[in-house]
Amino acid sequence: MKPPSPPIRKIIWVNVIFFAITTFVALIGAPTYIYKYGLSFFDITLFVFFMIATGLSVTAGYHRLFAHTTYQTNPIIRFLFLFFGAAAFEQPVLDWASQHRDHHQYVDTDEDPYNINKGFFYAHMGWLMFWEHDVDHSNVKDLQKDPMVMHQSKYYMLWAAGSGIILPVLIGAFAGHALAAFIFAVCLRLTLVYHATFFINSICHMFGKSTYDIHQTARDHWFIAFLTYGEGYHNFHHAFPNDYRNGVRWYQYDPCKWLIASMNYIGMARGLKRASRFRILEKRLAAENQRTNELLESLIKDPRLANALSVFQTHYQKVKNSLLAWEETAKEYKRILRKHVSLNNFNLRSKAFKEMKSTRSLFQRKYQKWNRLTNKDPILLTQFLLSKAA
Repeated sequence: MKPPSPPIRKIIWVNVIFFAITTFVALIGAPTYIYKYGLSFFDITLFVFFMIATGLSVTAGYHRLFAHTTYQTNPIIRFLFLFFGAAAFEQPVLDWASQHRDHHQYVDTDEDPYNINKGFFYAHMGWLMFWEHDVDHSNVKDLQKDPMVMHQSKYYMLWAAGSGIILPVLIGAFAGHALAAFIFAVCLRLTLVYHATFFINSICHMFGKSTYDIHQTARDHWFIAFLTYGEGYHNFHHAFPNDYRNGVRWYQYDPCKWLIASMNYIGMARGLKRASRFRILEKRLAAENQRTNELLESLIKDPRLANALSVFQTHYQKVKNSLLAWEETAKEYKRILRKHVSLNNFNLRSKAFKEMKSTRSLFQRKYQKWNRLTNKDPILLTQFLLSKAA
């Protein structure tokens, strides 16, 4: 384990001033400009383009490509992610990835750069203003082999200023909208992008659902996923950090996943990493099991529920038996595949998939009602149990 480093505790005045200026221009300058001059289609288009380009470069680039290497892509895409990622002014990717890898390895400890236990504001943006940690690049040796990553790290301010300020203002100037470009495509866009990113470290470690690991502070939050191109499914991400997806369910909003899958389809990305659907379901069911056990332990202390708990536990045991049956079927499925995969027995593999799908569907139907019950408010659940005991 990495030895704890002594806190540095220094104010990064450059960051404090930068946050203050961009926020002031965004909050005061943007409405003032709209009131005086209105907004043209060009202003909106430029703002939206830089919002999407920088936002996706942080999420699909800085995060899923460089920090977690969940897929591989060509030098052109890597350059674009580095270029527009720098425009978000969220540090060079070498520092960003190093700190993010520390976050996953030492989550919620003093070695976690944005430890939520130090408070909401600290995890949100205070860690960038009141520096209390050291950046150790020993965990990003793979990125240090990339010349473009190292060039961006060495000349970061040129990359950031060029892509995040000079380029949008120049484009705006050619159209006679330089001031609007600075206010909207630079200051307002920066304010929205970096706060959206910071929400992952703050809101998603305090609010939401623990779908796959109930003991993680990381939470799944659909609204933050909407703001961050799919990054808000943070409990899943901490359970499966090497999966190129965050929103794993078909209905979950994850444009990063769709972008990466699309690039893979047209040959611009490869080596996409994804957790097995059976591992994902296993984690999800284990979380439900833990949640239920903890609920039982808390309710059993109430003497009024003695009779109701017998009903409750009987239903729970039925679900648990179904879980055990599913686990046995999953083991058999894996054994069959391991035995026959070298023979390329596609008919057998197809049959095994169908059987597993059928077994999984049966079990999901069995615990669906139980799942709804365990997610109820504790007071409503108590009332339900008392009604059963009556």
